Amino acid sequence: MSIRRNTITGTLWNVTRTFVVSVVEFVVYATLARYLTVEEFALLAFSLLVVEFANMLTTVGVNQNLIQREKWEQSYFRSVFTFILLLSFIISSFLAGAGGTLSYFYYSSEASLVILSLSLLPLFMALQSVYSAKLEREFLNKEITVIRTCTSIFFGVLTIILVLNSFGIWSIVISKILQHCVTLLLFMWRSKLPFELGINSLHIKEIKDFCLPLFGIALLNFFQSKGSNLLVGAALGAEKFAFISVSKKGYDILGQLTITSVNRMIVPSLSRVHSDNRVNRLYDIVYFSSLIVTPCYFGLGAVSEEFITLAFGEKYAASAIYLTLSTAAISGAIMAWYLPNLLISGGFTAAALKLKVVGFVRTMAVSGVTVWFGVEVMLASLTITTYLLLPVSFSITSKYFSISLVKMLKVNLPSIISSILMVSSIFLAKMFLVKDLELLFRLVALVCLGAMVYSLTLILFFRRDVLKVLQIAKSLRKNP
Repeated sequence: MSIRRNTITGTLWNVTRTFVVSVVEFVVYATLARYLTVEEFALLAFSLLVVEFANMLTTVGVNQNLIQREKWEQSYFRSVFTFILLLSFIISSFLAGAGGTLSYFYYSSEASLVILSLSLLPLFMALQSVYSAKLEREFLNKEITVIRTCTSIFFGVLTIILVLNSFGIWSIVISKILQHCVTLLLFMWRSKLPFELGINSLHIKEIKDFCLPLFGIALLNFFQSKGSNLLVGAALGAEKFAFISVSKKGYDILGQLTITSVNRMIVPSLSRVHSDNRVNRLYDIVYFSSLIVTPCYFGLGAVSEEFITLAFGEKYAASAIYLTLSTAAISGAIMAWYLPNLLISGGFTAAALKLKVVGFVRTMAVSGVTVWFGVEVMLASLTITTYLLLPVSFSITSKYFSISLVKMLKVNLPSIISSILMVSSIFLAKMFLVKDLELLFRLVALVCLGAMVYSLTLILFFRRDVLKVLQIAKSLRKNP
């Protein structure tokens, strides 16, 4: 099977895995939101940031290097494994010591115990990334999907059982630790790689040169996406932190179901494509992404009130406006989303890091200045600056690849116009047509109306663009 066929198959398994895992996580999250108080849920949201921080460490870049290397060398794997083991042990120790101590003095003793328990996750998750790299390199995405979905479902059910039996926040702590421990053991068994320690000095430079910039990118990604949440918690208190965490959950779930699935496959696929064709491949990917992702986010923003109330309960209704403001940035985000990975595929990791620094500075500076005027002002400012910084991001990328912001805008234009018309129809329907329906039926009616308007707009006004995307899909299938 050729590289492109393997890439498509791998992406489909990726989408399947991400869909199941995301749905399970969302159900668990919504269940906890209903059974915990707002203050307890704020502690939960803060604790889950530790889980995300641990997950961020798995994108340190070492696993990507294992995937992209021309030949698999057991000696190099041994060096990488030892490096990751030492790094994750140091980070776990730091979280246990510093995180546990600070949360004890500045939050509560329970928060300290929760952070101390979750400090095991960086070790488990970092080692998972090394073993899964072997499976991804061999395009064994089906095996990865089976392992992750089964453990996610089983331990998701366990979490719900525990929370219904008054375990509170500890229900998810216990389940997360067991889930990632079992997942690691299954990856070790399936990859059939020996447990060996030792670092070859010849490999240190390669690990450092390739991985350190990506480690910086991973750190910046985390603080860029969660920095505004942390600032809200620090400046406005636990209640606002809980509300913005709820709003971000819907946003993040959509991202995991759509862009993240494609993004996980783009580095290994782009790196094996000739450099002259990488930009064209990127345009194709953005075509697919924009037509699918843009209406999903715009639509979610349009029905945010119904979605938040139905999923999390009326006590989180204030989160709806936060979700609407956040989703308005999606078109700008799509245009810039894949640029770091394009640079990484060509080995320009330092330039990719520069893009992330720009995004990080934007998030922290804008959030730090505007959070004092309220969450709504902060999110609106972040959305506006997402679009204003696009020329900067494309200017940096164009030094290494012949990529055009104007062409990228043209690629996204059909989905943007169609989504705006879709959102307008939803708001009109909310005012005049479905306001007397029960909540669930109102949400279903609005989603169906939005999907119909979006599809009809594409067919009537952008048929050529739709046909082009279908031709791209057909060519990928017949000539992988």
